Amino acid sequence: MSVVSSRVSSVSSILKAGGVRAQFIKQPGKVYFKLPKNVKNILCNSANSDGIKEYEKLIHSLKEGAIKDSDLTEFLTEARQCISLLDIRHESFVQALLQIEWTNRSPEVISTYKFFLQDLVCMQTLHIKIVINRLVELFKPAEDNNAEHEIGQFKSEDMERLNHIHDILHKILEVVPMSDKVLLQSLVSQFPYIVHGTYTHEIYIYALLQILNYAPQLRSNILVFIINRLVMLDVNIPREETSNDEEDDVVDDCISSNGKADNNDLIKINNDTDKRNTVHPTASTLDSCMELFLKYMNEFCFANGVLQIENLRTLYFDILCAFEAVILPTHGSQYVQYIMFYICSFRTVITETFTNWLWHKVTDPNVAPVLRQTAVYYISSLHATASFISPGLVKMTMSNLTLWIHKYIISQEDTEYIDDAKPHAVFYSVCQAFFHLFVARHKHFVESKNGILFLQNLDISKIVTCKLNPLKMCDTKIVRDFADITSTYQLAYCFAVIENNERNRLPIFGMKSSLPILVPNFFPFESYTLEHSRRRIAPLFRNTVASIDSRSVEKCK
Repeated sequence: MSVVSSRVSSVSSILKAGGVRAQFIKQPGKVYFKLPKNVKNILCNSANSDGIKEYEKLIHSLKEGAIKDSDLTEFLTEARQCISLLDIRHESFVQALLQIEWTNRSPEVISTYKFFLQDLVCMQTLHIKIVINRLVELFKPAEDNNAEHEIGQFKSEDMERLNHIHDILHKILEVVPMSDKVLLQSLVSQFPYIVHGTYTHEIYIYALLQILNYAPQLRSNILVFIINRLVMLDVNIPREETSNDEEDDVVDDCISSNGKADNNDLIKINNDTDKRNTVHPTASTLDSCMELFLKYMNEFCFANGVLQIENLRTLYFDILCAFEAVILPTHGSQYVQYIMFYICSFRTVITETFTNWLWHKVTDPNVAPVLRQTAVYYISSLHATASFISPGLVKMTMSNLTLWIHKYIISQEDTEYIDDAKPHAVFYSVCQAFFHLFVARHKHFVESKNGILFLQNLDISKIVTCKLNPLKMCDTKIVRDFADITSTYQLAYCFAVIENNERNRLPIFGMKSSLPILVPNFFPFESYTLEHSRRRIAPLFRNTVASIDSRSVEKCK
């Protein structure tokens, strides 16, 4: 056909009449390529010297993408008849077809394209990897849109594209057994980098969760993978540089003379803090992704407000696998661990099961000491802060902690002098976990006669006066709070031990007097400050109040 565009006319002299020019067709304001109808002959003759040019022109036309819907439909229909010819020699042809923008075309093109891909992966399984890679790549929007939007509310064109992709993937997973593994590999390789925007992360994770609707066999692997990537976002969020003392000063300033925080002061400090601090882009991304994930958990476990026990059981064990593999060994995670906190709130038996699982980790000598320490802090923090933890479960946990502590003390009775504290790091962590839990939940027990008797039977005095001297190794603030409470209710007298420890810490010229950090001050469920997803977590805390800053929310109560 003749060239009608002035831009094309300028280069008409270098275009042969039977070459690229012949593939142009006239449309108002746009130039389209005309696809050939003898696809089978072109493919068969592609290895010949005479046919190679025509084959290359066909690939070039497909890559340009300027093809009318009617022509593309006709071409794909004919290409379906030639799938048996599309072996490894025609991989470039297949790749050119995969690069076609088809999700925003007419229903006829979309339908024909879907059938073509399904036939292709069934008859030529060697192309399944590049087909699935391309489909997964289309999960991500063409532009990294960072404009403000409501979490979970995506553009209509993005939703339509996802629906088409899921439709194809669903059918591929049904008819090609090996496609499960290929899909998982593609999901991993195509996951957005940290530098990508919130919208891209959000829609990609949404797409992953949608896969679980038609591929439940992939649920455990996909959930572990999502949580792993959320942890990567989490650890890349800068921690606050404000020290604990500075936070206490901010909180003290908001306390009125009657010992309570004035609401106007709280609002003022909150506004001032917001002005000083801007939300880190990675924190914003994690916030949106956490909200999506927590929403999925809720919708999967509840139908019309009724808890689905079997779904809860399935989801719990899948998330527990992710917790053990990803979250528990991670140092510095601030928010992702609340996924486990959230699912524990669904039913008491989940909390009990998770506590028992953690306690088994703590008491297993074959587990790495650092994991045993972390596990006991998870127990203590969960029971100290969660509103859904019953006093009965707290009582049982405190009994288990002190029973283990007393057994450990007895095992060390034959030791005359403890000259190296490092082998006892787990013991000190269990003691600190007990002290922390005692401080947080003691009120329930001291307000009843039976509760006081229970605390007396814990034999706390023996713990604080043993030769291992846990008060020396544990966090100073926790020890001080614990000493104040036990002294008030005459459960133990810690101040003599504390004063003796302080005297022994006095620096001596020429000697190192600092203690090794054997007992980290890590309690993972103390503060959750991500703006949007916090709405699901905050009501699950004991004594929830409006946040002043990232970690002083509970201190200002």
